[in-house]
Amino acid sequence: MKKIVFVEVEDWERDAIDRILPKKFKAKKFNRTVDELSDKELAGAKILSTFIYSKVGKRELEKMPNLEAIATRSTGTDHIDFKEYRKRGIKIYNVPTYGENTVAEHTFGLILSLSRKIYQAIQRGKKADFSINGLQGFDLKGKTIGIVGMGYIGKHVARIAKGFEMNIIAFDVKKKRTVGKRTRIQICFV
Repeated sequence: MKKIVFVEVEDWERDAIDRILPKKFKAKKFNRTVDELSDKELAGAKILSTFIYSKVGKRELEKMPNLEAIATRSTGTDHIDFKEYRKRGIKIYNVPTYGENTVAEHTFGLILSLSRKIYQAIQRGKKADFSINGLQGFDLKGKTIGIVGMGYIGKHVARIAKGFEMNIIAFDVKKKRTVGKRTRIQICFV
């Protein structure tokens, strides 16, 4: 039976882990980060499942000599020391599309809040001040949005921006990354 150590587990995740995890795995679930766990709690781990707050490097690996894989429940992997893991032949898995829609929609929620002065209007309403002075916003149509990173989230932001008829400029470290033919989005990469 392979032991999986889950760290940074929220209460609402516990039942899902028990329900979904195949019986061949023994799950240990902790709501703490990996560096807060003792050697005993990490001993025998074959797989480590983490989120973004656990820094996982050489020191943590020394506590888990039998580790075969790390699965981060996030898109980002900057909390994992790839060099150290490659040296030891440990596989690393992430969720590349985690939050792509949610984060892109939240981004536009914030943009709309700024362009339409929604926060200011709410604050005035709470004070029973219903004047419109100083609350004139601006249209997004024709404005230019700059997107840094054209991964799954950046591409989704671009699709939403296109729906607002915005101009799009983007930067990505992978120069050949594109939004895709089906979206018919023209992007100027800087």
